[in-house]
Amino acid sequence: MKKRFFLFICLFVIACSPVQTQISATPLNSDADMEAAFQQARETLDEFIQKIGTTHPDRTLVAVKVRFVLPDSSSQDIWVDQITYDDQAGRFHGVMGDDIPTLKLSVDDKITIDKKEIVDWMIVQDGKLIGGYTIRLAYARMTPAQKERFLETVHYSVDD
Repeated sequence: MKKRFFLFICLFVIACSPVQTQISATPLNSDADMEAAFQQARETLDEFIQKIGTTHPDRTLVAVKVRFVLPDSSSQDIWVDQITYDDQAGRFHGVMGDDIPTLKLSVDDKITIDKKEIVDWMIVQDGKLIGGYTIRLAYARMTPAQKERFLETVHYSVDD
């Protein structure tokens, strides 16, 4: 439990922290790049459903990033893990990875998720990240030192 919570805190901090990037021929536009990551995750959601429908002995994490709309109409994206998929209902079930006090949601609360609320998904299998498009974007923006610290923290690789 504490290890999982620590993992999500690390992912949240790394994904939300400002990163110095080198100027390149193709500058990153955070909004457009993040929207592209969200779109890629949505387009591959059926692949995710297929993968989690089969067991794998070295699968250590299955999670989706869910967009929650807050009372002030702003949104907050939170990773939810221990994901299962209900084929008949077409919905996911999982466990909150963080608190959202304004929605009275806490870490470890069990929730049901509609497909349209998902902005990313990830599987860690055989020590490698599958999916995790927003994580890959955050990783691409990191300095070499930040990448090294990130990989030491999460214990999985981010391969292309």
